[in-house]
Amino acid sequence: MLPVTIFYVAIVLTGFWFPNPKSALALALFATPLIIIGYWVSIPDEAAEWAAWASRALAVGTVWLTAVFVWHIRVLQQKLQAQIDIANGLSREMGHRVGNSLQLVASFLRLQAAGSGSENSRHVLEIAGSRIMVIGKIERLLSHFGATQTVDSKAFITALLQDVRSILPDPGQICIDVQVDSTQIASTAAIALGALLVELINNALKHAFREGMEGTLAVRFLAPKSMNQCVVEVEDDGVGIDQGQKSDGVGMQHATEFARMVGGSLICQPARQAGPRPGTMWRLAFSHAAVH
Repeated sequence: MLPVTIFYVAIVLTGFWFPNPKSALALALFATPLIIIGYWVSIPDEAAEWAAWASRALAVGTVWLTAVFVWHIRVLQQKLQAQIDIANGLSREMGHRVGNSLQLVASFLRLQAAGSGSENSRHVLEIAGSRIMVIGKIERLLSHFGATQTVDSKAFITALLQDVRSILPDPGQICIDVQVDSTQIASTAAIALGALLVELINNALKHAFREGMEGTLAVRFLAPKSMNQCVVEVEDDGVGIDQGQKSDGVGMQHATEFARMVGGSLICQPARQAGPRPGTMWRLAFSHAAVH
């Protein structure tokens, strides 16, 4: 009788894979008459009749105990999933509100800059407003990943660059090539990394390509499993850092600070050794442990 009991218990346990928690109870209800009918199929001796009925009753009790256990676990799973969904929803809403608040602050700074009588003050306020606007957009982007401490680098950077492409005045003028490896990075590190990428991309769009010049901008995030480090590269095929306009000192200070926040330092070098368009490559290498 033991193998038969195990068989029916196994049937009830399949209720874990059904979406409705009551499926386990339905399976137990289906198994009960089959266990009872098995008494007449086995045709026990008269002396063993009471033992056969006791065995059947024990099998039915075991099946129903298993069914109640499965049903209870599935109900708890559904309640937990509901709480997780609520937490994710609140996290997304909080991220949107933080992003909206930062963009509102950025708007106030821009209004203040417009009304400033000092050219230097106006420039500083405009830069501060643009940086806050970038952080606000990144916060809103991260809110789509839910209430998690880490995000997937490939999904995050790809979504960020799609947003950058959408605001280009002429998307056909500059081609952005993307190569991103998938690894988990902390949300706080993702903010610094995203702000750094936006800063470097804006710098390339501003200085590497003269007005009307077409070109390619390559963005790479490499996280090889064989090495305990990540590498960020932003490379353009523009006029080069020596021939182009001088980079914005404040902007590069921000980029350097963002790089420091993820535990690395920026290196700038020509993308090619010779030619009318040597280009520029910014490179940042940092420990994978620094962004966990």
